[in-house]
Amino acid sequence: MNWSVFGKAFLVETVYSIPFFILSILPFKKQLRFPIKILILFIFIGQLLQSSLYTYLISHGKPTRVTDTVFAFVSLAIYFLCVKANFWKLLFLGNFILNYFVTVRGICFFLESRLFYDPSITYYSLRDQSLLLISILLLLTLPLGLKFMKNATERVFQVDSSAFWQKVWFIPFSCTLIICAYNFDLNIDTVRKFRFILTRLWLFAMTILIYYVLLEALNAVRQQAQLEERAAQQDTLLAMQYTQYQQLSRHIEEVREARHDLRQHLNLIEHYLQSGKTEDLNTYIEQYRMTLPPDTARTWCENYAVNTIISYYGEEARKASVDFSVRIQLPPSLPLGEPQLCSIFGNLLENALDACRECTDSAPFIRICAQEDAGHIVIAVDNTCCHPPIEENGRFRSTKHDGFGTGTASIRSIAERYQGLVDFRYEDGIFYASVMLKFDSKISHGNL
Repeated sequence: MNWSVFGKAFLVETVYSIPFFILSILPFKKQLRFPIKILILFIFIGQLLQSSLYTYLISHGKPTRVTDTVFAFVSLAIYFLCVKANFWKLLFLGNFILNYFVTVRGICFFLESRLFYDPSITYYSLRDQSLLLISILLLLTLPLGLKFMKNATERVFQVDSSAFWQKVWFIPFSCTLIICAYNFDLNIDTVRKFRFILTRLWLFAMTILIYYVLLEALNAVRQQAQLEERAAQQDTLLAMQYTQYQQLSRHIEEVREARHDLRQHLNLIEHYLQSGKTEDLNTYIEQYRMTLPPDTARTWCENYAVNTIISYYGEEARKASVDFSVRIQLPPSLPLGEPQLCSIFGNLLENALDACRECTDSAPFIRICAQEDAGHIVIAVDNTCCHPPIEENGRFRSTKHDGFGTGTASIRSIAERYQGLVDFRYEDGIFYASVMLKFDSKISHGNL
């Protein structure tokens, strides 16, 4: 093996691969399957393979253009292997990285043909001019590419639709395919023409435009989903208020009837007392006590907002024959926003009730515990769950629609806002949900 050629090829592959993996790995630093040391090992092995192939092609006098395709396949393979995320989303984002590199290398080839003209230039060679130009271009453009990639990654993973991502990746890929097929022959006469550089620039411009339009459309879809979720929450709140109103109306009617009957009872009690019929009076009082209706109106906790949520789902659980157990110790007021607290309780209880309704072969139950102490709120909801939830990348698939559930994601978001912790766990037919929130008693609601 020609070790000088191999060493130079390894250096060139390193210059190419480092920016590629900065763009493909850095936005997913929290979703890596392996430690950084293993990732570096994979990259190193990939560079050895590519450098060995290049050296082999040079020593046998064969065209080296194939190394470009090999670089793309090897780099993408490491990208897919190391990042723990939806394959189709990664493929969609990977197209941007490929188009970025195709554009940068095209600009480099064009500048080299103009600044260092040589009729014998063979592209994909190891010329110092090529290495210098591409290093400068990557250094200048990489920060902007990374910023775009981070923004695109964040917005892409806010939309969960497998069918959508299985198709949409082909749009940017088709642009790459057309441009590369049109400019496959990279001889000096072709590269020197402005048509060559314009097609590469047009490729990148179209890529940016495609991503911008798609991401804006995805943002609109996400906002629509949020509006629908808020509308559903409003419907739930209205249902809760209606339940509270019905309970209050029943209580008022019972008080009115009791007040109407009380006068007759007092007259009879007075008659027994005046007649000295103490035993008859005791018998009457005992019989009257048996006729009193049960006290169904319950106060689950001192916090009015939370009590409203618990009362609503308690009534729904009663209708569904679900055993409903509550042990809550929360003060009337808390130094954190009631909407966030109600959202946590509402999402936890809605998911628990939905799971219990599916359990037809067992006695379903919901157990709720919550307590505030020393600047912390701890909430735990355990419920029967006959079907194990489907979890992907730390998120649960929804049982109501295609995609991930928004309830658990909303709870995680609120917990992060309050520097708290969330734990969801399924074991032996029971789903355990735990939430811990931290708050500063000096912080007002308006500053949250």
